[in-house]
Amino acid sequence: MPGVSSTDADDWLERGVELRRQGRLADAEAALRRARDCAPGNARALSELAHVLRGQGRHDEAREVAMRATVLAPDHAGAWFNLGAAQENLGDLEQCVLSYRRALEIDPDFAEAWSNLGQALAAGGDLARGIAAYRRAIAANPRLAPVWSNLGSALLDANEPEEAITACRHAVALDPAFPGAWNNLANALLEQGEYEAAADACEHALRLAPELGEAWSNLGCALMEQGRLERSFAAHRRALGLLPASARAHYNLGLALERDRQHARAAERYRGAVDLDPDFAVAWTRLACVLLMVGEFAEGWAAYEQRWREKGAQPKRFALNPWSGKRTPGSTILLWGEQGIGDEILYAGMVGELAAAGMAVTLEIDPRLEKLMSRSLPAVTVVARADPPAVDSGAFDYQCALGSLGRWLRPSFDAFPERRAYLMADEDRTRRYGKRLRRAESDLLVGVSWRSANRESGAAKSAALAEWAGVLSSRGARFVDLQYGDTTRERESLASRHGIEVGHLDDLDLMNDLDGLAALCAACDLIITVSNVTAHLAGALGARVWLLAPAAKGRNWYWFQGRRDSPWYPSMRVFDQLEPGSWRATLDAVARELAAFVAASHRTGAE
Repeated sequence: MPGVSSTDADDWLERGVELRRQGRLADAEAALRRARDCAPGNARALSELAHVLRGQGRHDEAREVAMRATVLAPDHAGAWFNLGAAQENLGDLEQCVLSYRRALEIDPDFAEAWSNLGQALAAGGDLARGIAAYRRAIAANPRLAPVWSNLGSALLDANEPEEAITACRHAVALDPAFPGAWNNLANALLEQGEYEAAADACEHALRLAPELGEAWSNLGCALMEQGRLERSFAAHRRALGLLPASARAHYNLGLALERDRQHARAAERYRGAVDLDPDFAVAWTRLACVLLMVGEFAEGWAAYEQRWREKGAQPKRFALNPWSGKRTPGSTILLWGEQGIGDEILYAGMVGELAAAGMAVTLEIDPRLEKLMSRSLPAVTVVARADPPAVDSGAFDYQCALGSLGRWLRPSFDAFPERRAYLMADEDRTRRYGKRLRRAESDLLVGVSWRSANRESGAAKSAALAEWAGVLSSRGARFVDLQYGDTTRERESLASRHGIEVGHLDDLDLMNDLDGLAALCAACDLIITVSNVTAHLAGALGARVWLLAPAAKGRNWYWFQGRRDSPWYPSMRVFDQLEPGSWRATLDAVARELAAFVAASHRTGAE
């Protein structure tokens, strides 16, 4: 350009950079275009222009301009960085990773490039490399609060909540006015169960950014976990007002409504979540559960099939056609367990119906259930689950996950069969255990199990043994430990404080010897248990069992709502938790019922 010097170009360039830093992006763009016109070969001017265009959301233009800069100056790290950022904003994760890596080859201490690389890798599912990149960014510049915050978010996704909390605390210490970091901290605290601290972090974020919808949604979750449901609803509705297209905001309100046992309204929110994000697997699962809990089987089972959208889920364990529900005599089917032990026991109650229809059935099951299932289902071939599988998939016409059988075999409450049991305990072990535990012929053996080991909901389902003192004080009963895991300390404490002994068989591993646990259950006259494997075993054996079911949090859909019986297990009686979060009133009711049961049993025995 005639009459234009390189000094003019540099002046316009520096002016454009300063205007960008001030947030005056339109003015910065004009200045940088003047710089480019003064020196068309100035790669830095093009790189800075690409940066400004990105800031205005003009990512296609930014990509073109940054690409020209990399052609003019292949060793300009900033140009490659801006190209990568434009590509990332356009959803081209593969190319943006390559661009960031090129920037880092040129400048290995480019902290922002390491940070963006970490973000792109994490977004692409490579959390381990993403976290490593964030750590490299911090090593290059430990005072970048956004990098610490992003590291915390990635660590949380990698199921490292404690490290995530530490990273987010670094972020808010570096920049206390950074609302996103406070919100990320709240996320990590929620995952760790620190609900009061999570609420405080949300309130920090909202004082800084009152319109931050994600923080309102997280606040709603923290308040829900503290039992402050009305405030939780208000926070969630504020979040939805700010983020009406957020599937997560709909889902979180659904959780609060479900916690309040407003199942129909919770289902509406979950439907809203999956409408917005059809791959939102956990929202599909919660929708299925609230529908099934109230007996809406058709839509509930259909939604339940969406559980295969979960990351790592395997809807077809074998290279076989999925079963479509038709019971064709002579056809062969391979059934396989895909959930926890209790669920496998529950769903195994449907397996015999396929064999009775003339199908050749093979059941692949948890190895701990193989002996019990083989004895109980003689018309079914039972094999222990192994990896690789111990079955020849070429020998079958169809396959079906156990959890998918209900879709075809339990379309309504009327479809549940009238039978007392479908599992059979080892008679010899049952007899021997009863003889060892009974001190007198008239003793009533009452088995008790008070704890669930479920990582997510076990605490809500469990009632500490010390809380059972009123139940265990009932005269005329001999109590038996059916609780898997080490119960020594709890039993010794109960004996020293209340003088109550709970019988225990030291030579029986209730965690791994499930055939032995079944025999012990069968030896009991009554079983009182929280929602765990023992409950399913006792019910499937047809034993008399009283179930303590949580009011809301931790309540499994298959105990249904508003029923005192169980269609799955006709010998079961359900005692609902009367006060959410507290078992006192429920255990008092069980104690009264037990006293009446023992008295009636002794009267009958005397006659």
